[in-house]
Amino acid sequence: MQTLLLHQQLTETARDFFKALRSRNYGEAKSRMSPAWQEVTPDELRDMIQNDLPLLPLSTASQFGLAMDDGTNAVLDAYLFFEGGHWISCGICLAKAEGQWSIDTVNLRLEDWSPEKLQQQPDLESHHAGVPARLAD
Repeated sequence: MQTLLLHQQLTETARDFFKALRSRNYGEAKSRMSPAWQEVTPDELRDMIQNDLPLLPLSTASQFGLAMDDGTNAVLDAYLFFEGGHWISCGICLAKAEGQWSIDTVNLRLEDWSPEKLQQQPDLESHHAGVPARLAD
């Protein structure tokens, strides 16, 4: 039961973060981020996202999956959906500080996860060739 409640808490934190990004409310998005990000202004966060992760605010929906945690850090798998049926996977790292979970990093995997491609074998060499975009401190 405790694991289910934690997963729900992590999911809600991530969902609120993406909702703020989609509405271009970078002050609200920043409020969902870990203490390491608190010195970054909302305008700086906006610029970082526009330059490094421009797909994040363009997503129209998200689905959250498996979460793993060690009590102070957690990783949440997510899928971001876009107009036209495209979707990409995303790794969200959360940190717990003062009893509160918050977004620490977002790792966007720039693969096209369309249903047709799910049935193809991944090309491991090209999968590791590019460095994924990452929002980190």
